[in-house]
Amino acid sequence: MLRDFFKSKSMDIQSWFSNNGSYADGVKLYSELPTCSTNILRSFARENSSNFLKLKYELKKASLNGVGTIVQKVEEVVTPPKKEPENKSLIKEIIRASEEVSFQKENMAMYPMELHSTYRQRVNDFYLACELKFQLNALADDDEENALKIIIQLEDLWTRIDRAWMILDHWKDHNRLMPTVESKDFSNLSGNQLVMMRNKLESRISKRQKTIDAMHLNVLASPEDRSLLNLFNRKREQLEQLKIDLVTIRTKLKDE
Repeated sequence: MLRDFFKSKSMDIQSWFSNNGSYADGVKLYSELPTCSTNILRSFARENSSNFLKLKYELKKASLNGVGTIVQKVEEVVTPPKKEPENKSLIKEIIRASEEVSFQKENMAMYPMELHSTYRQRVNDFYLACELKFQLNALADDDEENALKIIIQLEDLWTRIDRAWMILDHWKDHNRLMPTVESKDFSNLSGNQLVMMRNKLESRISKRQKTIDAMHLNVLASPEDRSLLNLFNRKREQLEQLKIDLVTIRTKLKDE
């Protein structure tokens, strides 16, 4: 079986699970995977129960798929000082931050009424992801078909959870509301009108994303410019609205 073939290559990850490894060690293991995503790695900067579960899921997925999960243990040996590559600094910073993290109490009252449904959905999705994670762990080693189904469900849940965090963090960081529902009712549009609207939105999203990417560099270069930051956030919110409308239209086209 696929997992049996790679079992010998993933012993360090398996040991991390077996020995209830620390969050920092898990982040280090994930950072050394060939499939490591920089965006996901950055999201692990803050240690919390949600990120810990997501970290376990990413390591479990790597172990199940056997995607280059050879990770060498670091032995304490005396070696001459060696200059580390610059890309290792991000990993060290994430591990350091995770070790110094302090948990803050969060509740729905922290957010305006418009975001309460987003908060509740994020919590529900998180507990559902926990249940699926337990189901995944309980599967037999050779039950790869059901393992894949659960992994796909978890991927979808984590996408929704990440989006919910983005919306909630946008409020906490900027005191601004990110769109959460479509801008208007598309139910009266014909199939041809939906296709035309879809194509138009795809073009607008592509152009808006390029604009935002360019603006982001200016924001980073001038963090004290509040007017630029407000404009940047407004463009981000407009882009999110376009994405929501596009998903709505694609869903309607699929249902026709």
